[in-house]
Amino acid sequence: MRTAPGGTLTKIWRSCGQTGAIPEKESCVPAAAQVLTPASHAVPPREAGAIELSIVMPCLNEAETLAVCIKKARAFLVDHDIAGEVLIADNGSTDGSQQIANALGARIVHVSARGYGAALIGGIEAARGRYVAMGDADDSYDFGALMPFLAALRDGAELVMGNRFEGGIAPGAMPVLHKYLGNPVLSLIGRTFFSTPIGDFHCGLRAFRRDSIQRLGLSAPGMEFASEMVVKASIARLDIREVPTTLQPDGRSRPPHLRTWRDGWRHLRFLLIYAPKWLFLYPGLTLAFGGLVALLGLVPGDLHIGGVEFGIHTMIFAAMAVLMGSQLIGLSVMARRYGAIAGLWPESGLMRRVRNWFSVERACILGGLMLALGIGGGVTATAIWAGQGFGGMNPAALMRLTIPSLVLGCTGLQMVVTAFFIGLLDQPRR
Repeated sequence: MRTAPGGTLTKIWRSCGQTGAIPEKESCVPAAAQVLTPASHAVPPREAGAIELSIVMPCLNEAETLAVCIKKARAFLVDHDIAGEVLIADNGSTDGSQQIANALGARIVHVSARGYGAALIGGIEAARGRYVAMGDADDSYDFGALMPFLAALRDGAELVMGNRFEGGIAPGAMPVLHKYLGNPVLSLIGRTFFSTPIGDFHCGLRAFRRDSIQRLGLSAPGMEFASEMVVKASIARLDIREVPTTLQPDGRSRPPHLRTWRDGWRHLRFLLIYAPKWLFLYPGLTLAFGGLVALLGLVPGDLHIGGVEFGIHTMIFAAMAVLMGSQLIGLSVMARRYGAIAGLWPESGLMRRVRNWFSVERACILGGLMLALGIGGGVTATAIWAGQGFGGMNPAALMRLTIPSLVLGCTGLQMVVTAFFIGLLDQPRR
């Protein structure tokens, strides 16, 4: 080990029979050695506490492209005189990626838990910068174009997303299915569910305040980590902004780690889990209201609309809609309450008022009355049948009483049980 003029220490390659040249995308495994290089080729030295930007790259066998990504990131830091570091969150590479990162002066964090999200969580935890920029190590993103991200962070943003659709997607850089279906649809769902203006939910190039993101408690180990960050940042009302960025075809000769249908489903599942209003409440209200209107409309008798007759069979399905809707509404209330208790989201003012009104006692009174009416309707129907000597009757006429009675009884009992379960959730904890 020797010190260069100016005191800067860096590393070079000794690989494939050549010394001093840094291979761009060779797959051969290097042997690293620490030697002198001119100070202009290294990141300006700073104290660890003064680091402004950590550039974090998740890595699993990226030997073909890791070197060029690190070089671009380091060049960006040098060219803009930014106190920063390049950090490789290695997920168990066996192709020499760790040696490449070491030879190029990047800091390596070994993350044993497998997965895209797990690697990034480990990298963010180990980062020393006030801000963190993250991007894939496959040479599809331009680490030399991070200035708009950093400028937005310096201006007060807490999360800055790249938008590949605004910046430009090179031919062949994104599969057609992802470009025209997967990303647009999932981004639209995310914007609708969480009222966030982000146009590209799954862009892998993004930057953020490290402390703000750490407070979100991110935990998704897989590709859905990309959605988790945006969703939780939106729920926490962080200052989220978006800047254009580009996407180029990656430089790997192997298939990507991303699996279209599996990872697409994981993203959609995560969005739905964190949006109980859209998963439970809105469908429940639609079913319950539509079913109730049809049910009440058919109690007096059959309806004829446009030459179509709606009778007792329609009434049965209307009752089913009411029951399904009431179950979904109850699940929505329980899910919202559980999420607030678990710290997944803050409790809204509306939910607080609903919870204060929907006490166990009130639910027992209202639900008990509904259950009693339902049982009473069943007893009345049985009495009518008994009056006919338990013989043959007009089933349509009797079912106009029994079906609403069934709905009242089931809904009343469900209301009571839901209230007791919420009461259980609200019990004090040590």
